[in-house]
Amino acid sequence: MIFNPTIHLSPQEALAKSYEETNQTLDQYRLDDHDDLKNIEKRIGHPMFHTEFAQRLSKVTHGQVWIEDSYRDKNIAGVYTTKQGIKTYICSFDKGAMPEFSIIVTDAADLPIKEIRGWRTVLTRLIQTRTITYAQAVFAYDLLDHQADERWRANVQQFKI
Repeated sequence: MIFNPTIHLSPQEALAKSYEETNQTLDQYRLDDHDDLKNIEKRIGHPMFHTEFAQRLSKVTHGQVWIEDSYRDKNIAGVYTTKQGIKTYICSFDKGAMPEFSIIVTDAADLPIKEIRGWRTVLTRLIQTRTITYAQAVFAYDLLDHQADERWRANVQQFKI
C-alpha cells in the first residue's frame, strides 16, 4: 500500500492544497505581466476622453482615419481607415475616459475577462498597421516616459525612425 499524505490533511489544508493546484494549472492562461496589467493605479497614467483622442488623431491623419460608434454597442467605438478604396477596421475601444495604458479585469479565478483598452494601445495598433508613424504619435499625443510603458516601448520599438 502506498502512503498518500493528502489523506491525512485537515479539510482546510486539503482545500488550500486544491486551490494552489488549481491556481498553478490556471497560470498557463495568465500573461507574463498579468499582475502589472491589473494595476489600475499604475496603468491609468494620463487618462484622455475618446473625443480628445479622436481630435488629436484627426490632426495628424487629416481625416484619413476616423472613429465610428459600434453598431452593436454604442458604448464602443472603432477606428477605421481606407486602404485601397476599402473601409478597413483597425481596432476598437470603450468610449468615455480612456486610461493611458490598457487594464485587464479578471474573474474570481484571476483570469482575464475584459480589457479596458488604453489610448496608447490604440496608438500601438495604428503604428503597427502603418496607419500613422511613430513620429506622428509622439507629435499628436505628447508621449512622455511612464512607469507603465514597458509594453508600449516593446510594441513600437521597431517602428521608431
